[in-house]
Amino acid sequence: MLTIHTFLLYLHIGLGSVALLLFWLPVCVRKGSTLHNNAGKAFYYIMLVVAGSGILMSSMTIYDPIAIYVTDTTRSQIELQRFLGWRVVFSEFLLLLSVLTWVSVRHAMAVLKAKANRALLKRGQYLIPVLLMLPLAGFVAWQGYRFNQTLLMIFAAVSAYIALSICRYTFKAQVQNREWIIQHFTSMVGTGIGVYTAFFAAGGGRLISDILPEQWMMLSWLTAPVIGLGSILMFKGYFQRKYKVQKAPAKALQLS
Repeated sequence: MLTIHTFLLYLHIGLGSVALLLFWLPVCVRKGSTLHNNAGKAFYYIMLVVAGSGILMSSMTIYDPIAIYVTDTTRSQIELQRFLGWRVVFSEFLLLLSVLTWVSVRHAMAVLKAKANRALLKRGQYLIPVLLMLPLAGFVAWQGYRFNQTLLMIFAAVSAYIALSICRYTFKAQVQNREWIIQHFTSMVGTGIGVYTAFFAAGGGRLISDILPEQWMMLSWLTAPVIGLGSILMFKGYFQRKYKVQKAPAKALQLS
């Protein structure tokens, strides 16, 4: 199991590093251009692998943390229990983050295919992962409360909000003309929140810890969601005006 986990970890780090940079290319170039479309597709497929490997690694750690992390035999039994206890909780958080990233990037591409026809979004294989985020977010929030980890509760709330937003768009009676453009934009930003939060929470956090004092580490975790949600609030109205996203005209009543 450790060999598989190690392989997935190197794959995850390598492709995740590419995704950290590639994310900005479709953001910065002209929307709808060939470069935007090709870079977006490359980012999509890379993120499916990154998020999928994150889901597998987190699940393996939750299932058998000893097989993955117990290589130091000098720890006392109490130290080992504390270490493994926190690793499991942290892996539950990373599992939620990986599912959030996978769901967000998949939704970003699915709305481009579906456009106004949301039948694709209502299929079971599409909806089940979205709905699973809700109890998983609730569990991570409870773990955050139990271990006094405010950040876990914050990210659980963000995950639940994104899942509910996807469900609302999927099932509401009527969507606005070209509203799928806004869904694509917000879901891609949600994916960016996931990938950068994972970076700051895991490997990137170790690099930053050498620069920032411990009490400032929380800011590095909050950077991605604050910037991401702020961007959604700032640019959502801009894209609505630019692409003329407006309410669809009501269907005329048919008189018999």
